[in-house]
Parts: sequence; C-alpha cells; structure tokens
Amino acid sequence: MTEQNEKFVDVPGGHLHRRIGGEGRDVVLLNPGAADLRTWDTVTPWLERIARVTTFDYRDTGLSSTATEPYSELDDIAAVLTDAGVRDAVLVGVSDGARRALAFAHRHPERVSHVVAVAGSFGEFPDPTPEEEASRRVMREHFARLEKVHAADGLQARAEGDIDGWAPALDAHQRRRMVGLQLANTYWVLLEEYLGTELDPPVKHRFAELAVPVSVLVGERDFEATRLWARRLAAQVPDATLTVLPEADHFPMLSAPEAFERHLRGVLG
Repeated sequence: MTEQNEKFVDVPGGHLHRRIGGEGRDVVLLNPGAADLRTWDTVTPWLERIARVTTFDYRDTGLSSTATEPYSELDDIAAVLTDAGVRDAVLVGVSDGARRALAFAHRHPERVSHVVAVAGSFGEFPDPTPEEEASRRVMREHFARLEKVHAADGLQARAEGDIDGWAPALDAHQRRRMVGLQLANTYWVLLEEYLGTELDPPVKHRFAELAVPVSVLVGERDFEATRLWARRLAAQVPDATLTVLPEADHFPMLSAPEAFERHLRGVLG
C-alpha cells in the first residue's frame, strides 16, 4: 500500500511541516529558498510511483514555524529524516536546496547515497576567476533592481521580476506557480536576519571533501553565475557528473520536466 503521511516534526525552538508519499527507495526533495514543498507538486505524482518521497518546509517557509533563535539547517534535515525513518536517501536539492543537500551529505555521508544538485546557489565565489566575478556583478545588479521595483511597485512586481530573471523558460502557468510561491513565502524573502547555519566553513569551500556521488544538473538558460557554480562543483567533487539542459532555466523540473524526469530516473536506476 502506498504511504501517505503529513505531520509536524518538533525541532529545538520550533517545528517543521513534512510529507511522505510513495514506496521504494528513499528520496528527499529540498526546495528553493523562496518557496516551500509545493515546489514539487509536479514531480511527486510520478516519483512516488517508484520511490518513497519525503518533502518538508524549511523554517520561515510554508507551514513550518518561524525561527526566533539560531538553528542548524543540517540538524533540521536530520530531524526530518529520523522522524520519517529514513536511514539513507538520495537527496535532490534545487537552488538553495542544493546547498543544503551538499552540506548535509558532507556532515552525514552515511545517510546519503547520492546528491542531485540542481542549479545550486551558493552566493559569492571564493577566490573568483574574472568570469565568475563578472557573473556575480550581474547577480548583484539583479538584486538591486528588485529592491527598486519593490519600493516603487510592491511585492507582486518584485516577485515577477525575480522569477523572470531566474526562470525565463517557464510557460505562463509555471511562471504563475513560482511567482505565487514566492509571494506565499514573502516572510522568508524579506527576513532582516537569517538565523540558519550550515557547515563552518560553508560547503562551498569544501566541495573536494564530499564523499558521496553528486549529479550536477543546470539549465543553459539560468543565470551565468549558476552555470559557473555548476562547473566549479563538478570539477571539485571527487565523484561528480555534470549535465546541462539546453532548454531549462533555474527550475528544470518546471521548465524542462521531461528531461528532468529522465535525469532523475537515471540516477535512481
């Protein structure tokens, strides 16, 4: 019988909303930062036919509690996996979710069989090449434009401008989905201080130390900075592959769903 399970997991200082569906090999999906577990609504229907799928809302997003004190992102992931009875899993993370998945795999390699890092977002490059520095200038300009749009035209215009920058390949329906998710998670978007922590130093400095296989997936229509992070990740992780989807942007599961499904099915064997 297929398992369907939704509950709240207690963690120090709060709670996390999580769902489980399907049966088979454990797969844990980690969504982008300015979204929640509904990001995966187009993926879980087919994935739950071949795997046991766990999704959850980070603190400050979705139905999870807001953070009032510093907390560990990695301990939160561990709490969800333990509550769900997951011994080891394939972690699939998109954008900020890829960063969290990689950091968790670094700390707990015994609990991760594979990481699929999709459009990983890591911020500024350590010791950037001229090409990397130029790409980050573009990103900083994008964020500065969003602040001006927000001040002039409000949150809806800000969300639309942000999604149009990251995801030019989305059709009208999926664009509305991602704009809506960002608006629904405005609390996270507008946080004055983010209280979550990962590794120290962060995983972006420690790709070469990762001991699990990593499949790096990136869209050709994503920001150049994301594509350069994908190259850096694939070059530095000891056991990594890089796949570039020509038709995809920052959200390949929405902009190139068939290619994304083929890739993930390939990882799962």
